[in-house]
Amino acid sequence: MPMPPYIKNQCEQRGFTLVELVAVIVLLGLISIGLVKFIAGSAEAYHEVNRRNEIAQIGRFAIERVSRELRNALPGSIRTRNQCIEFVPVQAASIYSRLPILGLNAPADNFTVINFALMGNITRAAVYPLTSADVYSNNQHILPIEFSSATVNGSAVTFDFSLPAQQFAEASPGQRIYFIDQPVSFCVLASGSSARLFRYENYGYSDIQASPPLAGQLLAEFIQLIDEDPVEPFIYFAGTLQRSGIVYLDFRFLARGTNNEWVRFNHSVSLRGSP
Repeated sequence: MPMPPYIKNQCEQRGFTLVELVAVIVLLGLISIGLVKFIAGSAEAYHEVNRRNEIAQIGRFAIERVSRELRNALPGSIRTRNQCIEFVPVQAASIYSRLPILGLNAPADNFTVINFALMGNITRAAVYPLTSADVYSNNQHILPIEFSSATVNGSAVTFDFSLPAQQFAEASPGQRIYFIDQPVSFCVLASGSSARLFRYENYGYSDIQASPPLAGQLLAEFIQLIDEDPVEPFIYFAGTLQRSGIVYLDFRFLARGTNNEWVRFNHSVSLRGSP
């Protein structure tokens, strides 16, 4: 005799036992913990890669910016003091054909050089500066000129001095003459637990190097000046007869949000050769 339908449906209904339910909950918990750890580890790795990329970008930018400008420094113009380096950038260079020089010819109101690509804001001409004293102490290795009155005559350019009857202190063995403007400085200044890199310009010439000048442009942050011993970010080696001058850059950047993760960038910059 067949079973009534309502009895058959009651026999087919089945559920989970308590043991099965607990086992499922435990397995889901273990899987969730593994997924959370995996996601957290991936996120931490992502942030670590970004943090290191940020340090690398900041370091490369700072090294490249400082190196590029130092390579164009006027010979003899490099000087360092208190984590600062100062130099005079060269805007143009040429060879002179007529130049008033102390002990060789009479003072003059102008001078003549071989034609070159004229640039704006040229305010001074420099001839044979060998030391920083020749550049910053106003001893006639550098003289102010009137750029606006320059006249071009074929392959020659004549410049007027800003003052009449001028003479340069010495002649250049290669008849080299440089056209320059204002000094520029880079300084690494302490700020809390780290330091920052600044660039300064348009502050004028001075016998004594300012450290630092005023109103600088911020270029980089999180630089370390202490690594067991004090760190010198700029070290200058003057040129000799056998080699050009060299500036050694040593920048150490601390990763943002960390206390002991930092990257060191060091680079040697070869300067212009003999003036």
